[in-house]
Amino acid sequence: MALDRINSEREFHNARYGSGEDARAHLNRFYVAISDGDRRFRRLVFDQARDRKVLEYGCADGTSAVFEMKTPQIAAEFCGIDISDQSIGLAREKAAAAGYKNCEFRVMNAEQMQFPEGSFDLVYGHGILHHLDLEKSFAEICRVLRPGGSAVFMEPLGHNPVLNWYRDRTPSLRTADEHPLVSRDLALARRYFAGVHIEFAGLTTMLAIPFQRTPLARTSLAVLAEVDRLLFRSRTIGMHAWYALLMLTKAGEPTQH
Repeated sequence: MALDRINSEREFHNARYGSGEDARAHLNRFYVAISDGDRRFRRLVFDQARDRKVLEYGCADGTSAVFEMKTPQIAAEFCGIDISDQSIGLAREKAAAAGYKNCEFRVMNAEQMQFPEGSFDLVYGHGILHHLDLEKSFAEICRVLRPGGSAVFMEPLGHNPVLNWYRDRTPSLRTADEHPLVSRDLALARRYFAGVHIEFAGLTTMLAIPFQRTPLARTSLAVLAEVDRLLFRSRTIGMHAWYALLMLTKAGEPTQH
């Protein structure tokens, strides 16, 4: 069953990145609702990646690492893994074109990684954990982190009934095994990591989406982001957000560089 699930994920993402056109590209405009969370995610990764050994967990086609976050520019060593060989092929091409010498991209099962224990100072990913068996993933992430190492993830949540209604009606946009995270998933992280900090992104800011091509775009988003920050003081309300930002720390003293 696990192998069937992994093969299904590989086939879905090979089709997505092998066609030359991303079937989900038309959804990009909706992600403005989590732009504040994305900025926090990128800042955390940037702050922790400098001169460190870094793993991007689920790197897709390398666009984020090579062109957007440019993580290899600041990391001592960088590796990206993905289950999709189509994605990894594209990532390697982009890294070569950008002239990066300190990075590699590898086809790999994220639930059974081929790295030795304690290989990385930082593991990060965006929208990857909800594709995976979390017991296996958390155990593997913890294993490959050095003592005191960090993991940073941006993941969709599964408690908002409106979002779940939309997900139920658009099955072609996702794999059958996707499972936006719920409370028990976040609690599971505490079994593997000494430090677990969770922030939220995207609740009332979703109301700003219709205004993105109007003069009210920036103002509406800024005002609603402030509303979200107030609402997210309540964890119960926060769990109904679109995304969660997970900051995980492995027990032990960090490696000095």
